[in-house]
Amino acid sequence: MKFLLILQGDTGADLCRDAFEHTAREAGELVGGELLADAQLAITVPDRARAVSIDAYYLIDVETPARAVELAHLLPDTRAPGRSVEIRAVMHSTAVDF
Repeated sequence: MKFLLILQGDTGADLCRDAFEHTAREAGELVGGELLADAQLAITVPDRARAVSIDAYYLIDVETPARAVELAHLLPDTRAPGRSVEIRAVMHSTAVDF
């Protein structure tokens, strides 16, 4: 099962996420991830106020939703004030036909 871990909050894009990356990579569960540019550079269509700033994401492929939660707890964002990790199931891959 693939899950997107969405890292969001007011501050902390520079948090050290080495423990998560090492554990998920060694287990073969880390598909990818990226830091995002500052939210002030984002373009929203239609232009509406954003409720929460998303500054990074990871895509993981794990056996169970419980494992996704376990990996998410390795991220310092789950312990930092004003930060959180949203875990969203990926319903299907978009480029499988190419």
